[in-house]
Amino acid sequence: MHAAAPRAGDVLCCHVRNNKEFARVRAVYMGLLALVITSGGTAVRAHAQAAAAPAPQPAPEIFIREPRNGAVVSSTFTVVFGLRNYGVAPAGANFPRTGHFHLLIDGAPVPPVGTVVPADSLNRHFGSGVIETKLTLAPGRHRLRAVLADHEHKVIGPELVSKEITITVRK
Repeated sequence: MHAAAPRAGDVLCCHVRNNKEFARVRAVYMGLLALVITSGGTAVRAHAQAAAAPAPQPAPEIFIREPRNGAVVSSTFTVVFGLRNYGVAPAGANFPRTGHFHLLIDGAPVPPVGTVVPADSLNRHFGSGVIETKLTLAPGRHRLRAVLADHEHKVIGPELVSKEITITVRK
């Protein structure tokens, strides 16, 4: 199986391996934000005056890029999350229109919007902001669903809950 090619609007982000690296990425982001703020917002004001009404945000889309629905995989396999028109940030990083992935396994119910996703064997958290992981499951059929949660691990909205896929782990 090959992962689908990225499309316009796909999230492009780096893998943050540890807190020190996260601190560096955050420092760069905050530095850029400070630069925009200290420039007096000239470009922002000009853009606001030019636009009669702000363009609506494109609808976000979440999906499991890999494995594909119906795939047969080994007991340890790669899961690649997909997200369009929304950003990925580690848990604890409270930035607009961002979240981190959770993986619901074998029909674990999707918690209501605004509710914390449980932490157990059927609800895996990826709070470091990763978009790819290795998962080990017992042989047999399994169902997987991705959910994007906010900085507090709370479900953001129904539009950020993927369709469920079914895979088979070979013996």
